[in-house]
Amino acid sequence: MRKLPSTENTEVFTMRISPKLKDKLTQLAKRSKYGGSASSAIRVLIEEASKY
Repeated sequence: MRKLPSTENTEVFTMRISPKLKDKLTQLAKRSKYGGSASSAIRVLIEEASKY
């Protein structure tokens, strides 16, 4: 298992989603804006939503 970076800002977030929603998230993550992974896409979406 890969070692996580040791920073105070590291948290683990677990979420259950349907296979259909997971596929949509994977497709969304492929866009360059979201960094290529589901985790980075979720980070970007949360950061954008928290600006408002």
